Amino acid sequence: MLRFFGKFGFSSVLKFCALFVALSALVTMPVFAEEAKTEESESSNPFSWTLDNVMQPVFNAAIWPISLPLHYAFDNGVIETFQNLITFGEKRNIFIYPVFNLKPGSSTLLGFCYRHRGMLLEHDYYALSTNFYANGDLYFNTRYSKHGVFGIPVSLGTKFVMDMDRDASFTRPGTWRSYVQPDSSYRVEGSVGFPLNPSKTLSMSISGGVKFVDASVPNVAQDSIYIGDDFIIQDRGLYQKHFQYPLGVQISFDNLDFPYAPSKGYKIVLSGDYIFVKKYRGVRYDELGLEGDYEGQVLKDGGMNHDYISSELIFQKYFYFGKAQQYVMSASEGRKNRRFYTDFSWNEAARVWSPGNVKENLLERRVIALQYRLVSIYEMEEGGAPFNAFPTLNARFPLRGYGGFLMAKNLMGLSAEYRWPVDRYVDGVIFDEYALFSDEINDWSFDRFLNSWGFGVRVRRPDMYFFRLQFGFHGIQGIKLVLTVSPEFK
Repeated sequence: MLRFFGKFGFSSVLKFCALFVALSALVTMPVFAEEAKTEESESSNPFSWTLDNVMQPVFNAAIWPISLPLHYAFDNGVIETFQNLITFGEKRNIFIYPVFNLKPGSSTLLGFCYRHRGMLLEHDYYALSTNFYANGDLYFNTRYSKHGVFGIPVSLGTKFVMDMDRDASFTRPGTWRSYVQPDSSYRVEGSVGFPLNPSKTLSMSISGGVKFVDASVPNVAQDSIYIGDDFIIQDRGLYQKHFQYPLGVQISFDNLDFPYAPSKGYKIVLSGDYIFVKKYRGVRYDELGLEGDYEGQVLKDGGMNHDYISSELIFQKYFYFGKAQQYVMSASEGRKNRRFYTDFSWNEAARVWSPGNVKENLLERRVIALQYRLVSIYEMEEGGAPFNAFPTLNARFPLRGYGGFLMAKNLMGLSAEYRWPVDRYVDGVIFDEYALFSDEINDWSFDRFLNSWGFGVRVRRPDMYFFRLQFGFHGIQGIKLVLTVSPEFK
């Protein structure tokens, strides 16, 4: 089904229907009151007959990809079982769960995540994740952090990342045009953080590390290799090896009520990094099938300064609506809430959206989440920053309706989400997001304006994020499926 829609696209009518599905099936939400169903027969009403016998089956088929898993999960206690299966330890502080992607081709992967709170010391946290791909590629990420070192309010963290991807690609900045570039990168980072006020809502951290990039020439068709005067290989480190040494500072303010199910408060992050970049090396000019007058037939950078500065501003605001004391449900509230998501009928929709109930349904135990994000780089020498220095605009920016990715010197995005609890650990989400990209920080234009929207679910605990399954749209280009363990907002 996804392949069909992705190939043939949506008409404007189907786009409207998809939005109606999201608003009706996912937002028509709990009213904890007695259901007053009439026994009055409406078989003589042609309009009612059409709703029940034509539109209802069509609607059920449209939401079948979401409703069927929800039916099964609720009826068989999948969520509780999943929680129990992946949680270990006397304090239930160990989480082990599988990760998989069954898309055709080399993107097929199997992996697992391991998370452990209080592994060695009190208030420490360890996480490990690894993915094995069908073509033999490997991704490995492990990190450890400790809060409260030697009895003082200081936190230490370290991270190691290894990414061996023979199908990696880069995108020429400002375009959607991508080129194959096998990339094996290794990164080691360390950080130290400390609060700036007694309530610990304001904090600062300093980080540093080393990254080795081995971007080699692909063993595929010649037309997958980029050659151009507007993004010169020898200046950008394309198909070459080099080291990077990032040094960064970050200041953040965070007074959210829950880290992974926030409903109230602000989060503001301002960060800046200076990245020292060494000379590029390791690719012969003739290997690219080109002629050139380069010493030893090796690409030279001519002594260009490749250092660059990366900056980022994130502003998040969460608005909570409802009479309940908090957004997160108790176990009993979660069980009670399920019955509103197992079946849908036009009579139920009419009751939920009646003038007397619509306000309560839209504003009871609901959250509106907003995020503004601005990411920029500044080159110490024009045209000298490496190919991987540019901020990336993709589903994790977030811009979930686009399957590819775009890079530019400056990216700006605004995201809005409407969230509601489906169950104790499950949220429904409707989102709408916008993005602009620019080569200059003062040259924003709606000619480079992007928008995507969609809906889905997110599975989390208040203090732990598991995964999200969401469908994104842009224009009439079809469905983009987002299935990831990364939260919507960074």
